[in-house]
Amino acid sequence: GVLDRYTSSGIRATFPELAEQRKLVGKFYFRPPGGESWCDVILRLRGVIGDLQRSHVGANVMVVGHQVIVNCMRYLLEGLDERAILDIDREGDVPNCGVTE
Repeated sequence: GVLDRYTSSGIRATFPELAEQRKLVGKFYFRPPGGESWCDVILRLRGVIGDLQRSHVGANVMVVGHQVIVNCMRYLLEGLDERAILDIDREGDVPNCGVTE
């Protein structure tokens, strides 16, 4: 979406109205223009997980993605709630070339 590649401070400086919307709605539910909310990503990943469960039973599968994908997969696979995954997200970034298992 339009906020892709912006930091939080960059969003506030460049898109103050969207920053205010995000603050009101919350990071988990906010959908930027042309982008997805975390809920949208989770819905899409539910389909991916279903496909993997049907098509790759018993296989080891590697999923490669950025921080939001990693965190949303954790949300689904670990049965986390919104607060828990946002707490994990606040703890720090998923490192480039890191492995989450």
